[in-house]
Amino acid sequence: MLSCVKCGRRYGEFVTSCNDCGSPLVVDYEDREWKPNGQGVWRYQSMIPVSGSISLSEGNTPLVRRRDVDEEIFMKLEGDNPTGSFKDRGSTVVISDAFNKKYNCAVVASTGNMGASVAAYCAYANIKARVFIPEDVTEEKISQISVYGAELVRVAGGFSKAVERSKEDARGKGCYLAMTGLNPYFIEGLKTISFELFEQMGVPDKIIVPTGSGGLITAIFKGFLELRDLGVLRTLPQMISVQSDVVAPIVDAWRTGGDIVIPKEVKTIASAIMVKLPFNGYSAIEAIKKSGGIGVTVTDYQILRAIKDLGREGVFAEPASAAAYAALEEFDYRRDERIALMITGSGLKDPAAVLKNPV
Repeated sequence: MLSCVKCGRRYGEFVTSCNDCGSPLVVDYEDREWKPNGQGVWRYQSMIPVSGSISLSEGNTPLVRRRDVDEEIFMKLEGDNPTGSFKDRGSTVVISDAFNKKYNCAVVASTGNMGASVAAYCAYANIKARVFIPEDVTEEKISQISVYGAELVRVAGGFSKAVERSKEDARGKGCYLAMTGLNPYFIEGLKTISFELFEQMGVPDKIIVPTGSGGLITAIFKGFLELRDLGVLRTLPQMISVQSDVVAPIVDAWRTGGDIVIPKEVKTIASAIMVKLPFNGYSAIEAIKKSGGIGVTVTDYQILRAIKDLGREGVFAEPASAAAYAALEEFDYRRDERIALMITGSGLKDPAAVLKNPV
């Protein structure tokens, strides 16, 4: 069963967005059970409504406590996934679905990480991949996508234009649409972060999530809600959304209580969260509100400092990931609170960021 995050319409069949309002859908998987078995993302097969068939051993990422501080602050190192970002958790599920349904091609729009992830899983599944990217994607991310054999399509006009082209391509060529916000199964893979966190540390008091499309924060909170509904846990974490101060449509809407407004054309070093039209924006805001969380913004300067601070902890994070660490400056927390930082991608995704922008 699928339901619309905005108008509430429910669907018994698989569709990629609401026919009434065009909003994203989320899965309400009534047959789920808490029966972990095995390793990685597919350890939680009983909680995922797709049969796992395409896997690169994603998930089971390290949780590392910060050293030299009294606070219990933990870093969830999603850069240790096969293609270097948390996106692999979603890709293993959606490409498994594409494989199970016998698709021979898949399309995705991406600012880099999603494209690399889908391209890798399509390569393993022998499915042709077409990746639509904005013109300003870094060469490192383009190289990674190319190595996996995907067809790259550069699109003028930013990420939203790339999304429109990918949707048109999927319709015109009968390809599988494999991207956050337009495929509800992607969230089902991402939510396994919640299950791992629960098994690694119990329920954190706060989880800080770098936020672009809104899919990750939506998924993490959904995972904890499912565990609560099954009686596995009683408490929920507060969800902290962090965005760039120049591209913050989700945080701005949370602050004002109004609708999401598309910001002007701007730039930030944190390209992975530079999403002006967040498909999962309203579900992200709902996750913040229902969890008693907050939204914060950080500057590029704070992010660059955070990259270096994380480096001194032995962690190399890409700029968007470092935003989670930078966010610690933007709100008050008790010293006895247990906080999880989502370090969403490896610094190898954009290794020149600090060299180009010294602090």
